[in-house]
Amino acid sequence: MKSEGDPLRPVLGDAAAKLGVRDGLDGRKPDLAPDAGNAVPGNGGLSVVSSIAGLAFRVANGMFPPSLVPQRLNDSGQVPGAIGVNSLCVFRIGEGVFEDALLCEELRLVPDHNHHGTVQPAGVMAYADYRQAISDTQDDWEPGEADL
Repeated sequence: MKSEGDPLRPVLGDAAAKLGVRDGLDGRKPDLAPDAGNAVPGNGGLSVVSSIAGLAFRVANGMFPPSLVPQRLNDSGQVPGAIGVNSLCVFRIGEGVFEDALLCEELRLVPDHNHHGTVQPAGVMAYADYRQAISDTQDDWEPGEADL
């Protein structure tokens, strides 16, 4: 993701390289499309991967754009094929096993397949509240490139 500040934190926004979700109302593929103005669990969400190894697996198998991963991770051998600008940063949130769990009262991590998951609303909520809940996690994300 794009990063800012000291300490580094992800930049907020609704683009693929920012901390947020795309609603699809502008013609782009949605991460989670609003349903009558609501964010509904089980319909997608903020895309996340399990680890650097999981990211490498997804890049190698064409399931994640190598342009969104800093090239320094290719150069270090952590993510072969990474071609993104080195101003991008890989972030992590939380510790422990990559499993279905609440991240906070409003958000839930839902793993799906091949080292991938989504951060979804924990229950039906207004779409604006879902976006705000994701934004509210900005200070919880830490650089994660040293993780295995």
